[in-house]
Amino acid sequence: MTVLVTGATGHTGRHVVRGLLDAGADVRVLVRDVAKAPADVEVVQGDIADLTKAAQGVDAVYLLWPSFDSEGIERALKPLEGKKIVYLSAMSADHGGVWGDVEKAVEKVTDDWTFLRVTGLATNTLGWMDQVNNGVVRGPYGQAKRSLVHERDVADMAVEALLENHSKQVYLVTGPEALTQAAQVKIIGDALGKPAVWEEQPIAEAKTQLSQQMGAEFATSALGYWASLVAEPEPVSLDVAQVTGHPARPFEEWAGEHFS
Repeated sequence: MTVLVTGATGHTGRHVVRGLLDAGADVRVLVRDVAKAPADVEVVQGDIADLTKAAQGVDAVYLLWPSFDSEGIERALKPLEGKKIVYLSAMSADHGGVWGDVEKAVEKVTDDWTFLRVTGLATNTLGWMDQVNNGVVRGPYGQAKRSLVHERDVADMAVEALLENHSKQVYLVTGPEALTQAAQVKIIGDALGKPAVWEEQPIAEAKTQLSQQMGAEFATSALGYWASLVAEPEPVSLDVAQVTGHPARPFEEWAGEHFS
């Protein structure tokens, strides 16, 4: 079996590659910079906007769509018609947005799809690194409770879905518990061996900052979502355990691996 991995140098993709190789699959990766490509794989240089070359002869695809909008998705997916596609999606896909749009586009090109709907990746907290080192992380909604997932759990789910029959399955991929953002900061500080606390950021300031990074529409959506998590935490799913055979890795384990 030959599997194409997009985003192969990223947080989840590199673990997907390793898991597939360990399982004996032939792996092809699509990368922009061949110097960063993983070892022991077939390498295709290019961009996800044109998968024509990369998709030739593969049986399955791990799909990571890197944009905050779905423009160009239909053209990008055309070479994947009839192939197995495992797409790294998000819990909010049911409500539309880029993740929902990509899911619909995938369903149009194949009946053999699996959607891994992630609440949030623990790796996103790496953006706090500089602030944690200074002892204070400043952001909005410190009491928002998130069930962040370890990237290796996502990869384990993806490898299972790519190599076995999980056709037309939607999985909710979460960590084992929902923690406030303030608690996450404390755990990271503990892993570093230095105290770290959360400082609440005014919403208007946070919106301006996020808008500059991700666009105004995405910033408004993100802030509204985080606000909702103060009263209603992100759900905790058992799908990781049921699909992979092992429980979801706790945030403390992730922090120890990345910050210690």
